[in-house]
Amino acid sequence: MMHDNLDMATSNSLNLKAKGQMRENMKAIFYNMHNCLIYNMIFVLCLYRLMDATNRIYCYIFVGGKLVQKNDGQWEYLGGRSKGIHIYKGMAFEDFTKKIIEKFDISLDVMKMHYTLKFNPRVIQDLEDEDDLDNVVSHSDDFANVYLVDLPSVEAIEANIPNSQLAFRDPPITFPSSNASCDPIRNTMMLSRGFASRSADTEYIPLESIRFREAILRSGHTFKNAEEFLNAIYQMSLGGRFEYKYKKNSPTHMSVKCSVDGCPWKITAHAVEGNVILRVHTYQVNHNHIAQDECSSKVKVSSKRGAVVVEDVFRTTPDYLPRQICKDFERDHGVQLTYNQAWHLKEKAKERIYGVPRDSYTFLPWLCHRLREINSGTIAEYTSQEGHFMQLFIAHAFSIQGFIMGCRPVLAIDSCHLSGPYKRALLSAIAYDADDGMFPLALGVVSSENYEDWYWFLDKLKGVLDGKEVVIISDRHQGILRSVSELFGTGNHAYCYRHVKENFSSFFNKQTIRGKKGKEDALLLLDSIAYARLEIDYNEAFEKLVRFNENLAKWVAENNPEHWAMSKFLKKRWDKMTTNIAEAFNAWLREERHQTIYTLLLMHMDKLVAMLDSHMRDTQKWKSVVGPKTEEKLMSNIMRSGPISVLPYLGGTFKVFTGEVYLVVDMNQRTCTCMTWQMSGLPCAHVCAVIRTLRHDVYDYIDPCFHVSMQDLIYSGQFQPLPTHNMPKLCDDRGYVIDCAGNSFPACQTPYVRRLQEDPDDCALNHSFVIREQFIALDAME
Repeated sequence: MMHDNLDMATSNSLNLKAKGQMRENMKAIFYNMHNCLIYNMIFVLCLYRLMDATNRIYCYIFVGGKLVQKNDGQWEYLGGRSKGIHIYKGMAFEDFTKKIIEKFDISLDVMKMHYTLKFNPRVIQDLEDEDDLDNVVSHSDDFANVYLVDLPSVEAIEANIPNSQLAFRDPPITFPSSNASCDPIRNTMMLSRGFASRSADTEYIPLESIRFREAILRSGHTFKNAEEFLNAIYQMSLGGRFEYKYKKNSPTHMSVKCSVDGCPWKITAHAVEGNVILRVHTYQVNHNHIAQDECSSKVKVSSKRGAVVVEDVFRTTPDYLPRQICKDFERDHGVQLTYNQAWHLKEKAKERIYGVPRDSYTFLPWLCHRLREINSGTIAEYTSQEGHFMQLFIAHAFSIQGFIMGCRPVLAIDSCHLSGPYKRALLSAIAYDADDGMFPLALGVVSSENYEDWYWFLDKLKGVLDGKEVVIISDRHQGILRSVSELFGTGNHAYCYRHVKENFSSFFNKQTIRGKKGKEDALLLLDSIAYARLEIDYNEAFEKLVRFNENLAKWVAENNPEHWAMSKFLKKRWDKMTTNIAEAFNAWLREERHQTIYTLLLMHMDKLVAMLDSHMRDTQKWKSVVGPKTEEKLMSNIMRSGPISVLPYLGGTFKVFTGEVYLVVDMNQRTCTCMTWQMSGLPCAHVCAVIRTLRHDVYDYIDPCFHVSMQDLIYSGQFQPLPTHNMPKLCDDRGYVIDCAGNSFPACQTPYVRRLQEDPDDCALNHSFVIREQFIALDAME
């Protein structure tokens, strides 16, 4: 018995020790798991911050298929193949296209790129430049989709063009068939020692080459100067595919011969009576080459002379790419260009059309002076640092007068990249005319979109408003937030709801809510919050969102709804919720944004006048005292007023019943408890019901800013064109430009350019980017 008790005690003691040891082991395990979990969380957070800092996403590229819209409105890419590349914010569009070309080994010249956003997959958008590429990165979470679609063939395009338009097209280029040598004219050409004699019967002879071969027609042909003569010689060498050399090269005497020894081809030209005009004297254009001469013949590549060849193409196609130039030169002239040579050709051609880029800044002070001089009241100002261009602000007198006299006090501001020489950023302030048409008020050219540049631009903008209080709508850029608050007041700053909605959509994607329907419901709830005009409706919609997901509701509360929700914004914003009109302005200037600053301003001026004139002419077509867009909104409200019952009260007030709620309309104070009349300036459905009861004229209850008389007032100013025949001349010794009247202006130099360089080795080793800033004047590189 005693032994049994001892054994039991020993057993209990061992059990207690084992349990204690087990508890210690469990504590150690949990401690290690806890530490591991913490380290994992820290690692994930660091990784997330790193990803967020670099802003790189994975992009799927779809090639070889076709885009088809499904029944639900979304787009699907059928067929083809796909590969992925990494893209990042600020990536050069040329680098993006180069990656695609290298990945797929294809040509993008016969393709068009599109993309969709996760925020709205039913809308397909064109991907054409850096701005579009930034949109892909900014509005995608972890990945993006880009679709490549073949451009329609010439036959497909012409199938949709009326015959009357085709009649004015150039004759098509024909390809000789295998029996083309039966043509007696063709046989005659083959007997000569010109270019045609060196072509196989089936070779395609481009019209360009034929035209170049005949750049000089005969003895006695005159050229306005030696430069034009030299260009013609180069074109002949391209068309005939031969080399030449100069025996004499002076402004008064030119002599050129074929590089092949013994070849009789020779052209000479002399100045006419001592002036700069050249006249062809000797004209011997037949060659005498053997086979080896043809094999070893190589046309010289000259960016200065070759620019003449592609100049006409650039006038009609500003986006003519260097890779396409390489292909066209090899196909049309048998000359293989490197990418660098083609790029220089492109730049030289642009210089011939638009002038030397650095000269566009040289004449900027004179241009600002002339803009103020020809249209009194125009604001055209620039700043410089040590003579180098910094900032430019332009507000034409016509726009200032029209805005002050008739436009509603609301402005949409935005920015976009300038992809021309020296890059820069274009800032703009856009107003609405009486029928919601685009009415540009001001634009600026600055180095970037930082706080200093935005403050300078908005300070100048405030100066042209003549004390008029305005509401500014923007995309919540950090530089804009601070500068608008300081200059116009926080209460006058409305946030673009479209950008808010996109940010909300991105935040939603990070939640654990699953299903497409869930996201659609969340976005609908956000719409209800944003467009609620009454506080009670806002609170009701917000409570629904709280019940749907508390994190989403918290996001709304923390993202300043007082700047984008209708019921919270205290100032009158005329139902303008987005910056779409400012972004439309950016797209409107898509081609001009590739030009030099001087050309940009002149082209914008011409385009602005054309648009303003179009709006004025359209006003004459208005069928009532308001424009078509306003008329459409009014008709919609009138149609919805049918079921509404009206009970007159005293003092010009009316009680209206919608079938669900009672509202009060005060015709004397021009108010309705739904707040639509007060916020938009247009009678709501409840007011329209009262107007129908009273048999009054509905146009009498529309805010005057929508009337045709106000539209006429907006477009009542004068806009004088800018003559450029009296361009000033540069006085090199003083660094000034002098106009025809003897007035001198300081010659503005090209801007400093900040270049950001990424060190990939440091990125790989340290998981961070080493950014180095270099400030250089590009004219020192040229």
